[in-house]
Amino acid sequence: MINWKHKLSLVCGIFVSFHLSADTLHGLDRIEQVAYEYALKQAQASYDNPLIVMDSLDNRLRLQACDAALNVFSTNGAVSLGNQTIGVKCNTPVAWTVYVPVKVKVLKPVVVASKPLSSNQLITENDLKLQQIDIGSLQQGYLSNTQLVVGQQLKYPVSMGSVIKPNSLQSQKIVHRGELITLVAMAGQMEVRMSGTALDDATLGERIKVKNTTSKRIVEGVVDAPGIVKVSL
Repeated sequence: MINWKHKLSLVCGIFVSFHLSADTLHGLDRIEQVAYEYALKQAQASYDNPLIVMDSLDNRLRLQACDAALNVFSTNGAVSLGNQTIGVKCNTPVAWTVYVPVKVKVLKPVVVASKPLSSNQLITENDLKLQQIDIGSLQQGYLSNTQLVVGQQLKYPVSMGSVIKPNSLQSQKIVHRGELITLVAMAGQMEVRMSGTALDDATLGERIKVKNTTSKRIVEGVVDAPGIVKVSL
């Protein structure tokens, strides 16, 4: 749990005397409870099964008992994932406001690497596992289904236990630079086939430049299958 102790609330407005008797003080546990309940209710409106993490208020804090219901609010507007500040305000007989730091977490199953994975490696089911992670910490996105990752390739190496980010994946390259491929051109009902050399790596459906083996011309087509590029006449 994050230690908020050195940051926790200062009282705003009128400072209350440290000589107040216990029966004239407002219980800090009640302030903590209303802040927790407010943060939880607000978070539940947007997220499934949110967790609210907070530390106890500094017990040196002395606040005069409030005669009216406490006013609770979020300084950030809507309560969202991550660090938030909940304000608890009393208006009478002595006005005071306490700011309570909380952290909103939502744990979800997230796809991570079960072993170190290398760049351009074709990912299999055994390379992956699901792990419960606070999604508020995943600023670059995440995936919750391993089947969305299996069969794809990594753009860069990933260490064991690291989250597989959507932007780290690319479709499998089925044509490779320097590979001898077949150019297929359609002219009405007639199909013309020629050989060529791929000038780039490419995935299914991706456009690629190919050097015609016979004419030496460079043409552009679309990868239709492994080793097959369709071109327009």
